[in-house]
Amino acid sequence: MGFPGKGLFQGMAVTARNFVGSYFDKELLTTIQYPEERMELPENSRSFPFLVFDKTADAMRCVACKICETDCPPQCIYIVMDRDEKGKPRQRPKVFDIDISVCMQCQICVEVCPFDAIKMDNDYEKSQYGRFDDLIEHLPDLLKSNEYYNKIKPTEAKGVDAKLKADAEKKAKKAAPAAKPAAPAPQSAAAPAAKPAIPDDAPFTPEQREWLAKYLSAAPVAAASAAPATGAAPPEAVSAGNWAWHDPGLGISQRMDLAKGASLADKLMAAMAQTDCHACGYDCRGYADAIAAGSEQDLSLCLPGEAETAKKLEDLMKEAGKL
Repeated sequence: MGFPGKGLFQGMAVTARNFVGSYFDKELLTTIQYPEERMELPENSRSFPFLVFDKTADAMRCVACKICETDCPPQCIYIVMDRDEKGKPRQRPKVFDIDISVCMQCQICVEVCPFDAIKMDNDYEKSQYGRFDDLIEHLPDLLKSNEYYNKIKPTEAKGVDAKLKADAEKKAKKAAPAAKPAAPAPQSAAAPAAKPAIPDDAPFTPEQREWLAKYLSAAPVAAASAAPATGAAPPEAVSAGNWAWHDPGLGISQRMDLAKGASLADKLMAAMAQTDCHACGYDCRGYADAIAAGSEQDLSLCLPGEAETAKKLEDLMKEAGKL
């Protein structure tokens, strides 16, 4: 048992030890003279979201896909896509507001963003005199450079930059036209087809060589007879990933023109916003294939395309007799 007031004396002893020791060891100095002194925050600390841009504010990463707006638990994010004077989507936000009086700093918006466009800041000084409009962060307030992001969260930002660079290189490689083999010179009707050479050291008998020579000589003739009479080459199928309409900078009318004569799935894909934002749960190709196959019935999942895409998808399905 202790004597009365023992706990008080123990507490005072701790205070005295820290007070005297703080003159010799800064680890014991727990008081910070704010705002002259500021605590250095750890990299994984977070306050409120901000939008990242590369080089200039016009090169913002956000494409206004609205995934963060949809998945935000307190619904504190409001986005309006920017459009040019003709109404063509510009794949960037015109309005991006965050009500920080409602934001609960959950970081879900960061986790669901497929473009690494929104990150959590370390800036905690957000106090304002106004209780309503003053606590809404608008687009100019939210925009911060990638250099700033690297400064406050260097380890995380380095990984994001490496990922974006790899994705850009992969996309550029996919977009580069593949080298096509040179077409063989057409033979005149009078010119005889060249006989295929059979290596001298091939293990065939003279009878087998004669039979193989006749067979291989007849193969080009059979292939020529199977070609269209007009001599026109059959239409070349579009290889996966090289869709001409898969460009978010094109308007929907331009994309639909590029998909004329294509399959229903291709036309459905061309009607989408081409951002591959996964707001619908797929990429643009996957969403189109799911609708065409009948496994996806909801035609309004393309958030960047908004009502324009939903209407076009509905029209295409009606034309195909599937709606």
